[in-house]
Amino acid sequence: MGLLASNVLVGLPANIYVVWMITSQSSSPIISELFALNLAFAEILFGCSSFYVMVHFLLRMSEAVGILILQLFLQLMLISRPLFQTCICLERYMAVVHPTLFIRLKPLRYRLGFCLFDWLLILLDFIFPAFGLSLTVSACYFIAKSLLFLTILSYCGIRVLLILKQPGPSIRSENWNTMKRKAFKVIIITLMFNSTTQLLQTLMLGPTVLSASLLVILQLTLFALSISIISSFITPLVYLHRAGKLPCIKF
Repeated sequence: MGLLASNVLVGLPANIYVVWMITSQSSSPIISELFALNLAFAEILFGCSSFYVMVHFLLRMSEAVGILILQLFLQLMLISRPLFQTCICLERYMAVVHPTLFIRLKPLRYRLGFCLFDWLLILLDFIFPAFGLSLTVSACYFIAKSLLFLTILSYCGIRVLLILKQPGPSIRSENWNTMKRKAFKVIIITLMFNSTTQLLQTLMLGPTVLSASLLVILQLTLFALSISIISSFITPLVYLHRAGKLPCIKF
């Protein structure tokens, strides 16, 4: 209940504010932040589900229904968050490493196509457990997803960091160098946090493959919930800091 309450009180308002900031600007920022907007919408759905589950258990309604709803929305975050974060990381990678190709893929139709494809993958991920797979197969499937996201995030993030670390021409202004330093710090914080999250989610399913006891499943569910809720704080805070809305936090 404490984890759910923190998600409702901190994560939900922060993501609502991010959506308001993106949608209240002109069309150009909406296009450039389309992946972040979809990620914030997914985070809002997770926050609303946390509020519903809190009310559900406080009113002592059916525990089976409450746990099922919590598992569904937890599954939503375990696939939607790394998926959209990977898209954001790939977008930065293309913009820095392959700028010519990035300009060609910059129009709105390409971004909308990627977002539609991402939500289709999320829907397929919801349908996948309906095939009645064993716990071991489901755990291996989740580990494979986490390792895939971890590989893409790490590769793209490190390549971008290496390029940003390179000294630019002497004609660059001090303002440009300051922007590069800020971008370097934001990317390295995002990379470290996302990589740690995916690595922890991979390691925590190891005991599930070896032992399928109910106690282990409940412990892993609580651990996964803790990671998801903490992640819901970091993503909007990094975006708000990048937008200059958190002057009290400097790095």
